[in-house]
Amino acid sequence: MALTVDKLINDERFSGDNVFQFLLYLPFGILILALRIVLALILWVASIILPKKSAVGQVLSTLACWTFGVYVKLKGSKDPRCSVMVANYVSCLDSLATAHVLGTISLRKWKVPPFFASTLGIKNAAQFVRNCSREHFAESPSRPVLLQPEGGPTNGKGVLKFTDWPFQIGNRVQPVSIKVERMYTNVTVHRGDSRSRFPWGDAFWFLCSPLTVFSLQLLPALERGDDDDATFAQRLRESIAESLGVESSEYRWEQLNSRPTRRSPPRELQRLAAQVKDVLPSVPLQDIIRDLSVTRSVDVTITNLLERAARRPAQRPAPPPPAAFPKSAKERQLSFQERKAQMIAEARKVYIEKHGLNLV
Repeated sequence: MALTVDKLINDERFSGDNVFQFLLYLPFGILILALRIVLALILWVASIILPKKSAVGQVLSTLACWTFGVYVKLKGSKDPRCSVMVANYVSCLDSLATAHVLGTISLRKWKVPPFFASTLGIKNAAQFVRNCSREHFAESPSRPVLLQPEGGPTNGKGVLKFTDWPFQIGNRVQPVSIKVERMYTNVTVHRGDSRSRFPWGDAFWFLCSPLTVFSLQLLPALERGDDDDATFAQRLRESIAESLGVESSEYRWEQLNSRPTRRSPPRELQRLAAQVKDVLPSVPLQDIIRDLSVTRSVDVTITNLLERAARRPAQRPAPPPPAAFPKSAKERQLSFQERKAQMIAEARKVYIEKHGLNLV
């Protein structure tokens, strides 16, 4: 079955019966949240006072993983000749997980405090591109750049088209597949374009959750050969999708971001719509809700829908006798009014009988 936009993103934090399980866990979650806030304060102070050295950075990275409840499982080996890694995009803390076990630098457009960015292994994308050069990769082979060119996070059920290439990615690139698992809640909830702002709401749920497990699979490096950027990107994408066991979607992040939001109508509106549907079962529910959202009245909506039905042309099963069709506009208008009044009277009768109303 082909993937649709709704299958690639999570609109709700909970799914199924997980909300009830989480309510049972909630007292422990509040305690864990309090402890992790203390850890976050320690992390902030340590990032300010400790020297900027690689050993210190590893300690801060470990502390950050404890703070957010992140546990990382790594499979495969890192290619020392690759200065660029490419991965799918699943959560706001992908950069922390990869930086912790691979020492990568993730490029982001987020505006976050400097200590927070350095702890999560984030570099400002525009600033990095402006300053990057071949010498950077030659001098720092142990800190490869991690690119996530889908442009935004998905729920991991597909790999979007790669669109976000901030610079020439080179001739040898190592793909990385990322899976994220967590009890009770989804790690990422779609809330519009999150490329320029850090998704603090998603980060908060990391703090509340008991544990979030990241599974990183390092795949064999790919050589560009004679491929152009688009062909090489497609090969990288297919390699990641195959490792995850999911489809390579034809959607781009912009298409997911611009999809129409589908929200359920308020309960009161649903209750009124059900009453109208009882009287007019052949009328589509969306038409009933659309009219009720304006009128907020069962009687008025029934009248409106019947008037529209009366104004529609007949189905023309057979042409009427010429003598039966009114000749003047006045006569035709009278015929319409009579037909409408009869339909409204019949609909009201059905409504009154169904709900047992005693109207004087």
